[in-house]
Amino acid sequence: MTKFLSPLFLLLSIFIFSQNQIKVLSKNDKKPIGNAAVYCDDDLLGKTNDEGILNFKTKCKKVEVLANNFEDATADVKKNMEVLLKTSSEKSSNIDKIVISNKSDPKALRILDEFNKREKNNSPKSLDSYQFKSYSKYSIDVDKDSIDAFKNFIVSRKDSLSKVEKKEVFKKKSDEKDSLLSEEFLDAAKDGQMFLWEKATEYKYSDKFGEKTNVLDNRMSGFKNPIYEVLAMNFSNLNRIPRQLKQENRNLFNFYVTDTIQIDGRSTYVIKFKEIMDKKKQNPRKFNGKIYIDTETFALKKFESSSKKRNEGNIVSVWKPINNKWFLDYEDMRMKMGDQSFDTAKKDSVKAGEKQKYYKKTFGNYLYIKNRFFDFEINPEQKASEFKGYSLEVKNSDGSLLNQYRTDSLTTRENTTYDNIDKFVEKHDFEKKLGFYTQLLRGNLRYKMIDFDITKVFNYDKYQGFRLGAGVKLNEKFSKTFSPDGYFGYGFKDHTWKYGLGLDVKLSQKRTSIFRIDYVDDVFAAGRFSNNMWNTMMKLTDINLDLHNANFYKNQKFGASYLYDISNSLSMKIAVNKEKQKALFDYQYRDLGNNFNNVSTTLSLKFSPNDKNIMTPSGKYTFETGFPQVFANFEKGYHILGGDLNYQKFDALVVHQFRTKLGYTNLKLLGGISSGTAPIWKNFEIAGQTERGLEHWFSSVSTPSNFGFATMPSGTYFADKFVAFKISQYLPFRFRTIGKRYSNIELEYQSAIGNFKNRGDHQFDFIPLDHYYQEAGIIWNRFLGRNFGLGFSYRLGYYQTPVFKENFGVKLRFNLLN
Repeated sequence: MTKFLSPLFLLLSIFIFSQNQIKVLSKNDKKPIGNAAVYCDDDLLGKTNDEGILNFKTKCKKVEVLANNFEDATADVKKNMEVLLKTSSEKSSNIDKIVISNKSDPKALRILDEFNKREKNNSPKSLDSYQFKSYSKYSIDVDKDSIDAFKNFIVSRKDSLSKVEKKEVFKKKSDEKDSLLSEEFLDAAKDGQMFLWEKATEYKYSDKFGEKTNVLDNRMSGFKNPIYEVLAMNFSNLNRIPRQLKQENRNLFNFYVTDTIQIDGRSTYVIKFKEIMDKKKQNPRKFNGKIYIDTETFALKKFESSSKKRNEGNIVSVWKPINNKWFLDYEDMRMKMGDQSFDTAKKDSVKAGEKQKYYKKTFGNYLYIKNRFFDFEINPEQKASEFKGYSLEVKNSDGSLLNQYRTDSLTTRENTTYDNIDKFVEKHDFEKKLGFYTQLLRGNLRYKMIDFDITKVFNYDKYQGFRLGAGVKLNEKFSKTFSPDGYFGYGFKDHTWKYGLGLDVKLSQKRTSIFRIDYVDDVFAAGRFSNNMWNTMMKLTDINLDLHNANFYKNQKFGASYLYDISNSLSMKIAVNKEKQKALFDYQYRDLGNNFNNVSTTLSLKFSPNDKNIMTPSGKYTFETGFPQVFANFEKGYHILGGDLNYQKFDALVVHQFRTKLGYTNLKLLGGISSGTAPIWKNFEIAGQTERGLEHWFSSVSTPSNFGFATMPSGTYFADKFVAFKISQYLPFRFRTIGKRYSNIELEYQSAIGNFKNRGDHQFDFIPLDHYYQEAGIIWNRFLGRNFGLGFSYRLGYYQTPVFKENFGVKLRFNLLN
């Protein structure tokens, strides 16, 4: 028993004596203060007992002490601390009560309501036109107060490592390679920064012609060629308001009016805000930032935000009035980007037989962002020619013009960054490796001159079962003009290979202008709505649409097409196809059987007036998707060149998204009409996502889609003309349950109605959709703080049945696809 208790007591004594102790006393009479709260940043470490004592453990270097009727105090963390608190005045005591209440000040909310009400009128976009320029500098470096210590440490560390044999340090060659690469980078960053990027930009706006952004010049350390996908990123509050001021985030913060001050001769409200976390543990007087609102116009004058943890980051944005409109004047941001930790030997002499002792030396890495805006012109004369092409264009990218736009000169450390990092990146060929990550934004995996299509890897439907495959395309590194591609897939249920081959010929480097020929031998779901011109994310959303569908047809197609961007907003595609099609389910059409030759032409259009695009060597890249968006397709079949079918088919889809006081709203309106000699797959299946008969527990489980009904049997309802409507409403609040992720609630309603004129021509078991089909649902996004959503839908109206499970559907939403 003694053998067991001895180490236990030793462990307890180590735990107890390793703690810090604080004693809180009144400065007036030296009496202990009980129930005083001790905080590390925004985390409660505990409260003092009746003797004013608290034992605690923390990594913080400073703690804050709060007690009712006493002024706050800050103390350096030591083994034993004694803190004396002053008695608070009546005024400060009242302020404390307001802040501790964890309830927003009604006056602050009224000011923010007025800000939201006048936001459009105060915005520069209420002008007829304007233009201005900016200079931006992005750098990654250690904390500016630690630069000298970092440089000295790297020098001494390099010297000590040179005295150690490699075999004593590295067990594997890969470890040695990684370490040498790291050491080489540290040596490059010793006298310079780890990264530096400068950009000069011109912004133009016209109520008549839209927006245009020109990158006047750009230089990024280590990269000779511009990274277009990064150039398009907006690291600024330009043309947007901070999320803390948005109506839908109102319940995530508490707001308090603390003062009215003069800034640039204008009276300004000062509103402090704090994020609502665990009210019992949260420091009631630690704020996350300040909002400065002009008292006359209720425009945003200044915004300050700090991270919840000390020294993690901060943002300062300042606006100024020009012609009664508020333009962003300057911004400074600082965000922590992790730490560098080094195991360093202690300098104490090592006795014979003892091992060398080590300690960790840590330096924080920070991203510094500086934005400066100048050369403002109000209502200048704008010409249509200035807005031609895509919304963002790169005029120059070698850095030769940057000195014209710099608001201050580069420091010696910044100049050194370009020299050192350029050599390091070129030596290790990191510029090519970065292409892998930028292509992920397009849904591709890149390896040298080959792009792999991630949508071709895996799929599942009731006809093919599990389908595995691959899709590859030779990119611009192979040729700037010719781009061959191909794919294959194998279904483990139908035991059949499918494949496709194609060739793109680029006719322009300034805009999308592509001639294509292709051959496809594959299977497709019957009656599927056209997805021509859809982006990768829209297609990925429908990837599980046929989970319970077995109505497929085989299609052998040879085709040619031409894709052209008429403008930044309007795209057009013309296609000519010769196909051999065969039903792979029990189906006969009139007296023609189930096997047809088809010759057709298709005109597809996409109109997206608020999309923002940039042309890159890989093609057009949409860096900001705007709404509304309109998609339309017209297809015509001909009795020529051996074609058996003579039909016309038209479909259209309108997608719109917007925000109101009720939250975020997503609307979809679609419809189509088919006529003439058209088999069932040239008509429309109203996409059901459950299994007929509901034979298994997962038969009613589906994933959200662009327009699939979670309660409708798959492959059941068809129409030769239909209209459909879907609305998704994200409620204007977020909440937390488990973990750090916020959840939100989404309500859905969708309906469809159609008809089938010549139903008897199709010898096939289906139901014409000649009444309103309706369903309503609810989705809990990030269910219990996890990386998926869970939802339920219920069938309403005419098609509702007495059996509950036939009206009920379950939705699983994975954030990877949504």
